[in-house]
Amino acid sequence: MAIIAKWRKGARYSADPEVVAAEIMSLGDEVTAKDVLELAKDEDTELHKCFTWDDTVAAERYRLIQAREVIRFLVIKEEKEPTKRPEVRFFYKIDDDRGYEPTKIIVRDEDKYKALLEQAYAELRRFKVKYSMLEELSEIFDLID
Repeated sequence: MAIIAKWRKGARYSADPEVVAAEIMSLGDEVTAKDVLELAKDEDTELHKCFTWDDTVAAERYRLIQAREVIRFLVIKEEKEPTKRPEVRFFYKIDDDRGYEPTKIIVRDEDKYKALLEQAYAELRRFKVKYSMLEELSEIFDLID
């Protein structure tokens, strides 16, 4: 059976995924993001199309990534910690059409809570697909519908 490269649903690349995969594979059996970026700097590669080369635009996009990280990495810390509780994110994004919302609001709104729960289930299903080849996790995967 032939292995065919394609872009995952939601990817916004105009480059040919087969050519991009071949270019990345040409770097060897182990590649790093830095290796891929170095190859992509060559304007003659298909991979070059996958990057934003206008530094002003790229800087703004990177800052947006950083802003999302700031929001996602804030956690709620209990003032008193009688037991070790897991950290809980301060904000969640439960809808592509809306921004991040405080967790304390989401857990009090039944519809928003259900949306967050469905998002969690969807992430579990993606995890199952991503690691389905790991037989050691099959018992866990059986619990995920």
